[in-house]
Amino acid sequence: MIRALHPNDLDKLRELHEQHFAHESDFPEFLKFICAFVVEDESGIITAGGVRSIPECILVTDLSRDPKTRAKALYQMLDASKFVCNRMGYDRMYAWSQNPTYARRLIRTGFRLPQGQSLVLDL
Repeated sequence: MIRALHPNDLDKLRELHEQHFAHESDFPEFLKFICAFVVEDESGIITAGGVRSIPECILVTDLSRDPKTRAKALYQMLDASKFVCNRMGYDRMYAWSQNPTYARRLIRTGFRLPQGQSLVLDL
């Protein structure tokens, strides 16, 4: 059976997280999710999760411009984006790049590779 996650589920979920996932990630803040669910049967909780809002930084850049000019603009955009994320209470900001050179630049500005593999589902 699937149902909404309730605050009284959190102790059991912390226990499951500690047993199986503590080496991979911090305990999810389920109560901050857009919506969180639990699947359970007569033996208890099988799985819990849901949908959370994540801040994604998206930029469109004129690649014909001088690289130093583009880099300066990038730093200004990142500063503004970090300000907004902090203001909204987010503790992370995400960016995806299919350009290895751009990805290296983002890493030099403080981005890191995520744990695990990023996956996307087109709806």
